[in-house]
Amino acid sequence: MRYIKKAGTEPEDLQKYKRDCRRASPPLKITYKDMPKDGSRKQLAVDQGYICAYCMRRVCLDSENKEQYINIEHIVPQNQLTDEEATNFSNFIGVCSGGRDKKDNARKTCDAYRGALSEEQQIMQLNPLNEAQMETIRYRPTGEIYSTDKVLSHQLSEKLNLNGESTYLKENRATAYQNLLKVLKREKVRGKWSKTLLKNMWDVFCKPNETGAYREYVGVYEYWLKHWMHK
Repeated sequence: MRYIKKAGTEPEDLQKYKRDCRRASPPLKITYKDMPKDGSRKQLAVDQGYICAYCMRRVCLDSENKEQYINIEHIVPQNQLTDEEATNFSNFIGVCSGGRDKKDNARKTCDAYRGALSEEQQIMQLNPLNEAQMETIRYRPTGEIYSTDKVLSHQLSEKLNLNGESTYLKENRATAYQNLLKVLKREKVRGKWSKTLLKNMWDVFCKPNETGAYREYVGVYEYWLKHWMHK
């Protein structure tokens, strides 16, 4: 998980939908169910570099790709909002499928896991749009994600299942860490890695490609490279 800086304005198709509803005679009810979602999905994918806001797996805009097709997640759950509040783009993030078709909840992650909780349990403070919160996120070489804030650390596992033993996420993050180590050790076998080398690795692992897409699990690379730069 990493900080997401979103676009400042709602997508045009959502703005138009709200204008048309308000101008209708009589005015039409504005609801999440009826709102157009293509513009929001596209903007979220671009803002997030085509990775899930929670687990950092790849997401895409191809609706035929059920595994990677981006889903719209409400940070404040819909059951806590009015119909119109549920269409607020500032409350949206883009997430992966999270294994929502799996029968065993222990194998689900992200909003698919959160959505299987009771309405009361779905409420959480953890928010990838909150830069201060995201500064507390850490990764262990084992792939475990945690926060220096105990409440947020608890929610990473208990609300989103990002460390679940029945999922692949922790293993994949550990692999990302090991891949980064291999490249660094190949560049410099002995001694301390220079800041120049680490900055070069940042360009390789942490910058989006020509399509605007980040590497999967980019937050792992960002965390460890920052950690080593400041040692």
